[in-house]
Amino acid sequence: MSYRHQRSAPLVRVQDLVTIHYYEIDPDYRFEGEEHPFWELVYVDDGSIHAKNGEEDWDATAGELLFHAPGRYHLAEGNGKEQGHIFIISFTSRSPAMERFRDLRLPLPQKMRALISGIMLEANAFYDMEIDGLSPLPGAPRGGDQLIRLYLEQLLILLYRSLTEQAAPPQPQDLPGEIILFLNNRVYSTLSVPELCARMHYGKTHLSRIFRETTGQSIMQYYRKLKISEAKRLLRDPSHTVAEIAALLCYDTPQYFSQHFKKETGLTPGDYRASVKID
Repeated sequence: MSYRHQRSAPLVRVQDLVTIHYYEIDPDYRFEGEEHPFWELVYVDDGSIHAKNGEEDWDATAGELLFHAPGRYHLAEGNGKEQGHIFIISFTSRSPAMERFRDLRLPLPQKMRALISGIMLEANAFYDMEIDGLSPLPGAPRGGDQLIRLYLEQLLILLYRSLTEQAAPPQPQDLPGEIILFLNNRVYSTLSVPELCARMHYGKTHLSRIFRETTGQSIMQYYRKLKISEAKRLLRDPSHTVAEIAALLCYDTPQYFSQHFKKETGLTPGDYRASVKID
């Protein structure tokens, strides 16, 4: 019996791993930026950071994935608000499919986050990552570098499918987490429910019901509480005036901000500031 062989045509192939790092980014940390001839993937594991990709500024929060293409100037630094933890892996790939990730920022679906965890675990066991570049540790488990490539390729393939198949709105069980991530990204801007519906590919009634069943709040109630929580943090910083905080959080006027703050907390912004200890 003769067998017909089918040659594999990989969608994405990672040639070389260049660097792997896990960083704690302090709020006041600043970085001049860099560019290099290989891909860089940044995953915000916790907190939030400020990032730059070319001329574009990104305020990235936990659960987001950022792609910097070869030759693209970029940076990751503190956003002046809170600490962030980021995982970075840089690599070479000549696969044409990688162009789909150029200048891309997106929330990483929950089901794919295990692949990031797998890369981190294998990298910690296999590589000395405290030096410039990668060097296997003495006694490192065999095949660790191959597993890292496989996890990374699997992540890229799954992301490519989700980006190009267009259909795939978040599954109902994933919606609340995706909505919360979206709302967190809009704390320093504005939000409309139609915009959110367009992003999630669900109607307003369905989206609102799923969110309320999970959180006990409406989408806009939750969003307003996020803004007030951030306003409290900013009010504890004496360098910001109430008017500046209102502008940062995209309230139409300082008066409207004060009314909203008092409605949610029972205190005016000035009274709240006076009630907390300012160092």
